[in-house]
Amino acid sequence: MLSHHDLVDLENALPLEYWRNPQGVSVQGDNLKFLYIPDYAEHMIASWQAKELFRIQHDRAHENRQITKMVMITMGALLPGVLLHDAVSWGAGADMPDVEFGTFGVKFYHGPGQPLAQPKIVQPLSIDVRGHVVGIVEDLADLGRTAKYVQEVLCSEHGARETVLIATYRKSHTANFNMDVIAFGVVPQDTWIITPRERIETMMKRVPYWAAQGQTRDACYSNLWNIGYPKYLLAEWFDIAWQRRDEAVL
Repeated sequence: MLSHHDLVDLENALPLEYWRNPQGVSVQGDNLKFLYIPDYAEHMIASWQAKELFRIQHDRAHENRQITKMVMITMGALLPGVLLHDAVSWGAGADMPDVEFGTFGVKFYHGPGQPLAQPKIVQPLSIDVRGHVVGIVEDLADLGRTAKYVQEVLCSEHGARETVLIATYRKSHTANFNMDVIAFGVVPQDTWIITPRERIETMMKRVPYWAAQGQTRDACYSNLWNIGYPKYLLAEWFDIAWQRRDEAVL
Protein backbone atom coordinates (compact mmCIF):
# COMPACT_ATOMS: atom_id res chain seq x y z
CA MET A 1 0.00 0.00 0.00
CA LEU A 2 1.36 3.43 -0.94
CA SER A 3 1.91 5.99 1.81
CA HIS A 4 1.30 9.72 1.44
CA HIS A 5 5.06 10.22 1.15
CA ASP A 6 5.18 7.83 -1.78
CA LEU A 7 2.74 10.10 -3.62
CA VAL A 8 3.86 13.55 -2.49
CA ASP A 9 7.52 14.54 -2.45
CA LEU A 10 8.09 16.90 0.46
CA GLU A 11 11.79 16.18 0.68
CA ASN A 12 12.37 18.96 -1.84
CA ALA A 13 10.20 21.47 0.00
CA LEU A 14 11.95 24.74 0.74
CA PRO A 15 13.32 24.83 4.31
CA LEU A 16 11.87 26.99 7.05
CA GLU A 17 14.71 29.52 6.90
CA TYR A 18 13.93 30.31 3.26
CA TRP A 19 10.54 31.65 4.34
CA ARG A 20 12.03 34.04 6.91
CA ASN A 21 13.09 36.59 4.24
CA PRO A 22 11.48 35.39 1.03
CA GLN A 23 11.39 37.33 -2.22
CA GLY A 24 8.26 37.80 -4.30
CA VAL A 25 7.95 37.14 -8.03
CA SER A 26 7.74 39.95 -10.58
CA VAL A 27 5.06 39.56 -13.27
CA GLN A 28 3.95 41.31 -16.43
CA GLY A 29 1.70 44.34 -16.03
CA ASP A 30 2.17 44.87 -12.29
CA ASN A 31 4.45 46.96 -10.09
CA LEU A 32 3.89 44.61 -7.16
CA LYS A 33 5.71 41.36 -6.51
CA PHE A 34 3.81 38.27 -5.39
CA LEU A 35 4.75 35.75 -2.72
CA TYR A 36 2.80 32.48 -2.85
CA ILE A 37 2.80 30.73 0.55
CA PRO A 38 2.28 26.96 0.18
CA ASP A 39 0.40 24.95 2.77
CA TYR A 40 3.49 23.26 4.19
CA ALA A 41 5.19 26.63 4.78
CA GLU A 42 2.15 27.97 6.64
CA HIS A 43 2.26 24.93 8.93
CA MET A 44 6.01 25.19 9.53
CA ILE A 45 5.68 28.87 10.45
CA ALA A 46 2.81 28.16 12.85
CA SER A 47 4.91 25.46 14.54
CA TRP A 48 7.80 27.91 14.92
CA GLN A 49 5.44 30.49 16.44
CA ALA A 50 4.10 27.93 18.90
CA LYS A 51 7.60 26.96 20.07
CA GLU A 52 8.55 30.63 20.40
CA LEU A 53 5.37 31.23 22.38
CA PHE A 54 6.24 28.36 24.74
CA ARG A 55 9.65 29.94 25.32
CA ILE A 56 8.10 33.30 26.12
CA GLN A 57 5.49 31.69 28.39
CA HIS A 58 8.30 30.04 30.33
CA ASP A 59 10.21 33.33 30.64
CA ARG A 60 7.11 35.19 31.80
CA ALA A 61 5.95 32.62 34.35
CA HIS A 62 7.74 34.17 37.34
CA GLU A 63 6.28 37.60 36.46
CA ASN A 64 2.68 36.36 36.23
CA ARG A 65 2.56 37.68 32.65
CA GLN A 66 1.78 34.53 30.69
CA ILE A 67 -0.62 34.80 27.75
CA THR A 68 -3.98 33.25 28.60
CA LYS A 69 -6.12 34.65 25.76
CA MET A 70 -5.55 34.78 22.01
CA VAL A 71 -7.49 37.10 19.71
CA MET A 72 -7.38 36.29 15.99
CA ILE A 73 -7.93 39.35 13.80
CA THR A 74 -10.33 38.35 11.02
CA MET A 75 -10.13 37.56 8.25
CA GLY A 76 -6.35 37.45 7.81
CA ALA A 77 -5.42 35.73 11.06
CA LEU A 78 -8.03 32.97 11.00
CA LEU A 79 -5.88 30.38 9.23
CA PRO A 80 -2.60 31.08 11.09
CA GLY A 81 -4.64 31.38 14.28
CA VAL A 82 -6.30 27.98 13.83
CA LEU A 83 -2.92 26.37 13.11
CA LEU A 84 -1.45 28.08 16.17
CA HIS A 85 -4.44 26.88 18.23
CA ASP A 86 -3.74 23.29 17.17
CA ALA A 87 -0.11 23.51 18.28
CA VAL A 88 -0.70 25.48 21.48
CA SER A 89 -3.73 23.51 22.67
CA TRP A 90 -2.21 20.08 22.07
CA GLY A 91 1.53 20.67 22.17
CA ALA A 92 2.00 22.73 25.34
CA GLY A 93 3.54 21.10 28.38
CA ALA A 94 1.77 20.60 31.69
CA ASP A 95 3.49 23.71 33.08
CA MET A 96 1.85 25.96 30.47
CA PRO A 97 -1.44 27.75 31.15
CA ASP A 98 -4.58 27.03 29.14
CA VAL A 99 -5.10 29.60 26.37
CA GLU A 100 -8.57 30.54 25.12
CA PHE A 101 -8.84 31.62 21.49
CA GLY A 102 -11.36 34.10 20.12
CA THR A 103 -11.90 36.46 17.19
CA PHE A 104 -12.16 40.19 16.57
CA GLY A 105 -12.97 41.63 13.15
CA VAL A 106 -11.12 44.81 12.21
CA LYS A 107 -10.68 46.24 8.71
CA PHE A 108 -7.95 48.82 8.14
CA TYR A 109 -7.02 48.30 4.47
CA HIS A 110 -8.78 48.13 1.09
CA GLY A 111 -5.74 46.22 -0.18
CA PRO A 112 -1.93 46.29 -0.07
CA GLY A 113 -0.81 49.86 0.54
CA GLN A 114 -4.42 51.15 0.58
CA PRO A 115 -5.33 52.03 4.18
CA LEU A 116 -8.78 53.21 5.19
CA ALA A 117 -9.09 56.67 6.70
CA GLN A 118 -10.36 55.05 9.91
CA PRO A 119 -10.39 51.44 11.11
CA LYS A 120 -13.71 49.65 10.94
CA ILE A 121 -14.87 47.00 13.42
CA VAL A 122 -16.65 44.33 11.37
CA GLN A 123 -17.04 41.68 14.08
CA PRO A 124 -17.25 42.21 17.84
CA LEU A 125 -14.75 40.64 20.22
CA SER A 126 -15.89 37.08 20.90
CA ILE A 127 -14.20 36.38 24.26
CA ASP A 128 -13.75 38.13 27.61
CA VAL A 129 -10.18 39.41 27.96
CA ARG A 130 -10.55 41.55 31.10
CA GLY A 131 -7.53 41.19 33.37
CA HIS A 132 -5.70 38.87 30.96
CA VAL A 133 -2.50 39.06 28.94
CA VAL A 134 -3.69 38.74 25.34
CA GLY A 135 -1.93 37.56 22.20
CA ILE A 136 -3.04 39.47 19.10
CA VAL A 137 -2.74 37.08 16.14
CA GLU A 138 -2.12 38.74 12.75
CA ASP A 139 -1.06 37.36 9.39
CA LEU A 140 0.78 40.55 8.43
CA ALA A 141 1.98 43.49 10.53
CA ASP A 142 2.65 46.33 8.12
CA LEU A 143 3.03 49.73 9.75
CA GLY A 144 1.44 48.46 12.94
CA ARG A 145 -1.72 50.54 12.65
CA THR A 146 -4.11 47.60 12.97
CA ALA A 147 -2.20 46.03 15.86
CA LYS A 148 -1.97 49.34 17.74
CA TYR A 149 -5.67 49.99 17.25
CA VAL A 150 -6.60 46.51 18.45
CA GLN A 151 -4.28 46.92 21.44
CA GLU A 152 -5.99 50.19 22.36
CA VAL A 153 -9.47 48.68 22.06
CA LEU A 154 -8.60 45.53 24.02
CA CYS A 155 -6.89 47.43 26.84
CA SER A 156 -9.02 50.59 27.06
CA GLU A 157 -12.46 49.20 26.27
CA HIS A 158 -12.21 45.53 27.24
CA GLY A 159 -9.79 45.65 30.18
CA ALA A 160 -6.92 43.54 28.84
CA ARG A 161 -3.89 43.81 31.11
CA GLU A 162 -1.27 43.56 28.37
CA THR A 163 -0.98 42.53 24.72
CA VAL A 164 1.60 40.62 22.67
CA LEU A 165 1.59 40.71 18.87
CA ILE A 166 1.98 37.34 17.12
CA ALA A 167 2.41 37.81 13.36
CA THR A 168 3.45 35.61 10.47
CA TYR A 169 5.19 38.45 8.67
CA ARG A 170 6.01 42.08 9.15
CA LYS A 171 6.94 44.58 6.46
CA SER A 172 9.28 46.71 8.51
CA HIS A 173 12.14 46.01 10.89
CA THR A 174 11.69 49.43 12.49
CA ALA A 175 7.94 49.75 13.14
CA ASN A 176 7.26 50.37 16.83
CA PHE A 177 4.32 48.30 18.06
CA ASN A 178 4.55 49.32 21.74
CA MET A 179 4.28 45.67 22.79
CA ASP A 180 6.31 42.48 22.62
CA VAL A 181 6.27 40.93 19.14
CA ILE A 182 6.58 37.33 17.97
CA ALA A 183 7.05 37.72 14.20
CA PHE A 184 8.46 34.98 12.03
CA GLY A 185 9.76 36.88 9.00
CA VAL A 186 10.00 40.10 7.01
CA VAL A 187 8.89 40.80 3.45
CA PRO A 188 9.47 43.92 1.32
CA GLN A 189 6.84 46.66 1.14
CA ASP A 190 6.16 46.01 -2.55
CA THR A 191 5.18 42.37 -2.02
CA TRP A 192 1.62 40.99 -2.12
CA ILE A 193 1.54 37.91 0.13
CA ILE A 194 -0.79 35.15 -1.10
CA THR A 195 -1.63 32.93 1.86
CA PRO A 196 -3.69 29.73 1.51
CA ARG A 197 -6.84 31.58 2.59
CA GLU A 198 -6.75 34.14 -0.26
CA ARG A 199 -5.58 32.33 -3.36
CA ILE A 200 -8.92 32.61 -5.17
CA GLU A 201 -9.41 36.19 -3.96
CA THR A 202 -6.05 37.23 -5.41
CA MET A 203 -6.89 35.63 -8.76
CA MET A 204 -10.25 37.42 -8.93
CA LYS A 205 -8.66 40.76 -8.10
CA ARG A 206 -5.44 40.60 -10.07
CA VAL A 207 -6.39 38.92 -13.35
CA PRO A 208 -8.88 41.72 -14.22
CA TYR A 209 -6.26 44.26 -13.17
CA TRP A 210 -3.63 42.71 -15.45
CA ALA A 211 -6.13 42.56 -18.32
CA ALA A 212 -6.86 46.26 -17.82
CA GLN A 213 -3.11 46.88 -18.15
CA GLY A 214 -3.22 45.26 -21.60
CA GLN A 215 -2.13 41.73 -20.67
CA THR A 216 -3.53 38.91 -22.79
CA ARG A 217 -5.29 35.84 -21.44
CA ASP A 218 -2.15 33.77 -21.92
CA ALA A 219 -0.01 36.41 -20.17
CA CYS A 220 -2.37 36.48 -17.18
CA TYR A 221 -2.28 32.69 -16.95
CA SER A 222 1.52 32.75 -17.14
CA ASN A 223 1.66 35.35 -14.36
CA LEU A 224 -0.25 33.05 -12.01
CA TRP A 225 1.82 30.02 -13.00
CA ASN A 226 5.07 31.92 -12.46
CA ILE A 227 3.84 33.15 -9.06
CA GLY A 228 3.38 29.52 -8.01
CA TYR A 229 -0.29 28.67 -8.57
CA PRO A 230 -0.74 24.92 -9.07
CA LYS A 231 -2.49 23.53 -12.14
CA TYR A 232 -5.57 22.39 -10.23
CA LEU A 233 -6.37 25.90 -9.02
CA LEU A 234 -5.77 27.36 -12.47
CA ALA A 235 -8.00 24.71 -14.02
CA GLU A 236 -10.82 25.40 -11.56
CA TRP A 237 -10.72 29.19 -11.29
CA PHE A 238 -8.72 30.95 -14.01
CA ASP A 239 -11.53 31.07 -16.57
CA ILE A 240 -13.84 32.66 -14.01
CA ALA A 241 -11.22 35.27 -13.14
CA TRP A 242 -10.70 36.03 -16.85
CA GLN A 243 -14.46 36.43 -17.40
CA ARG A 244 -14.39 39.16 -14.74
CA ARG A 245 -11.78 41.22 -16.57
CA ASP A 246 -14.23 44.10 -17.05
CA GLU A 247 -14.56 44.44 -13.27
CA ALA A 248 -11.01 45.61 -12.63
CA VAL A 249 -10.43 48.01 -9.73
CA LEU A 250 -7.52 50.23 -10.74
